[in-house]
Amino acid sequence: MSHPRLAFEPVSRHALRQGFNQLAKAMAVALGPRGRLVAVSRDNSRRAPELLADGATIARRFIGLPNRFESMGALLARQVAWQMEEAVGDGATTAVVLARAIVNETDRYLAAGFNAMRLRRGLERAADAVSAELGRLARPLDSPDLIRALATSITGDETLGRSIEEVFDVVGPYGAVDVRTHFGRGHAVRFINGVAWNQGWASSYFTTDGGTAILKDPYLLFTDHTLTEAGQLLPILEAVRGAGAQGLVVIAPEIRGDALNLLVTNKVRGSLPTLAIKAPGLGPEKTEVLHDLAVMTGGRVIVAEKADRVEAATLADLGRAREVQAIRSGFTVIGGKGRPAAMRERSRRLRSQIPTAAYGRERNRLVERAGKLLGGMALLEVGGVTESEHEFLKERVSEAVHVVRLGLQDGVVPGGGAAFLACRSVLEQLDLPEEEQPGAAILAHALSAPMTAILENSGIEPEAILATVCSRGDGAVYDVMTGEYAEGAAATIVDPVKVLQMALETAVSGALMAVTTSVLVHKPRSNRSKEVDFRP
Repeated sequence: MSHPRLAFEPVSRHALRQGFNQLAKAMAVALGPRGRLVAVSRDNSRRAPELLADGATIARRFIGLPNRFESMGALLARQVAWQMEEAVGDGATTAVVLARAIVNETDRYLAAGFNAMRLRRGLERAADAVSAELGRLARPLDSPDLIRALATSITGDETLGRSIEEVFDVVGPYGAVDVRTHFGRGHAVRFINGVAWNQGWASSYFTTDGGTAILKDPYLLFTDHTLTEAGQLLPILEAVRGAGAQGLVVIAPEIRGDALNLLVTNKVRGSLPTLAIKAPGLGPEKTEVLHDLAVMTGGRVIVAEKADRVEAATLADLGRAREVQAIRSGFTVIGGKGRPAAMRERSRRLRSQIPTAAYGRERNRLVERAGKLLGGMALLEVGGVTESEHEFLKERVSEAVHVVRLGLQDGVVPGGGAAFLACRSVLEQLDLPEEEQPGAAILAHALSAPMTAILENSGIEPEAILATVCSRGDGAVYDVMTGEYAEGAAATIVDPVKVLQMALETAVSGALMAVTTSVLVHKPRSNRSKEVDFRP
């Protein structure tokens, strides 16, 4: 007799596959330029539903299925999407669609009696071969038309596509780009001769105009000390006042107590314009960002580990800038007076760390910091009619900026699933042991899944299109918007190669977790109320 909280084969395998397929199906409808939206109700029933066209966000909104064992399969699919989002910020739907095809095809082989671990080894070796072939197919993203087409395919708006191409033409592949919403229906691009970070003033008493604190031509003090005593800042305040400067900005991880009161008193009484800002970043990153700011402004950081004392700081230790602005949630340094050669060198050092950095926050922050050291940033303001449209467009534009940046850094391959199709010939030539060969056949079948989903979302029968694209060679793509084929340099439908390589790796890993699981164990929360449990 089976236990209600245990499931063994074949029930376990079937439940995992069913759950995986259900979430994958919900995500797949958003794939491609003609993908549709998924509406998700909000906790507040009076607000309009959230409109989603991004697979990772759709997966994040998933809570569970009525069947507890199918929920486990759906949560595995959500984990695949989440890994992609964390790693490269795009390609979540492609990874889940690939994984679904691998799971379903592998299930057929397992039902026929093939060994799961042999299939696993074959799949892993086949995936390595496909990833290498994707790298061979990559070409630089060096054409404005390609950049514009890639951005437009993600945002679904040609105006936004042109704006993103303009932004990267100015700031380059490592430039700092900030995406924000603004009141209005149109979109706007602004270029700031400075850098902005997301930490604001430490007290509203520093504000000078409508919630904004503005200091002209100030000195800047950078330290990783926690400032709590007035005595820490008195000497440097006297030195700045004696130099006839127009103000002092203090940036540190923590500024409170008497130290904060001293700065506020100087500001309120008009003795010396002052501003206290909390250092941006998390943990040890705070000190690194302080060093970035010091290089940009020509100062140095008073570091606690080196036994530097804030009381001993001199005017030579301080940075200078043309203007510093701060609001509650962020600050901007404009016209930093650091040496250009020093800024270029520090930016170069940060860029050299990017290839070895883990995908996700670590890599993104290195790109952001390197871009800001170049001395300017682009602000892309997205407009809309409703709150839902604002949120939707901001997410799409942020994703487009991230994807275009990856393409500029690592190159692109034919898009729309065509690059995966072009790699099937490599699997036909792959020499594997006889028991592992079905793994290559499974992956070859799965590689057509992304293009199939895009075509089906466009209302097109996929079989004939797939056959034609395969017969035309490596550079051929099919444009579902125009119904035409394109080849080689004429094809403006591209995907960043790094996104596809990561999608393949994540899909194979997630699918293998599902197909090599034989037993499911459901552990109920001890504090869950049976009256509100939505599962049987």
